[in-house]
Amino acid sequence: MSRADGAGMMNGMEQQDPLDGRRIRLRPWRPDDVDDVVAACQDAEIQRWTQVPVPYRREDAEGFVGLVAEETRAAGGALFAVESQESGNLVGSIGLFPPTDGFGEIGYWTVEEHRGRGLTAEAVGVLTEWAFSHRGLHRVELHVDPANAGSRRVAERAGYLAEGVVRKRFRHRGQPSDVVLYSRLATDPPPREVSGAGSGGAAP
Repeated sequence: MSRADGAGMMNGMEQQDPLDGRRIRLRPWRPDDVDDVVAACQDAEIQRWTQVPVPYRREDAEGFVGLVAEETRAAGGALFAVESQESGNLVGSIGLFPPTDGFGEIGYWTVEEHRGRGLTAEAVGVLTEWAFSHRGLHRVELHVDPANAGSRRVAERAGYLAEGVVRKRFRHRGQPSDVVLYSRLATDPPPREVSGAGSGGAAP
């Protein structure tokens, strides 16, 4: 998981189409996802590495799949449920924060039972390619806690380059925290494992 839980954001914009990868699909959140989100966000690792509220309650999930997703999209970003193409089960969450000046940041979390399978790396790759091709971005970043080895593997599998540690970059649970700054540029070659992923209509 990256530091983000999916912050931020439907007013007059067209409905977001799903984005398909080889094993996963990124689709808009729905009200019937609430129970799955509540269950996923009880996980200590998601609470450790992301900004989800603690304790995590049903009203938090309702706001996340409803108002937060809508506001993110209205502001120019995107917030998706990641689901398995095979089973339709929820794999996790991924979002592009509303971009500025041609660059944006992706954040994600992964349901515990789906970690270690490369699904989130694939989702990050799909969303990154969409950000370049459909949002016209020239740079996308991931901000990862240096101790979060699983999320660092996700970033690297998705073709992101570690540019260094940014000291005390953000506040996590009230404490200033470092992040490893990862990036991909639109001119970078996509990693082999996600280069064939369709753009459709980020975790350990």
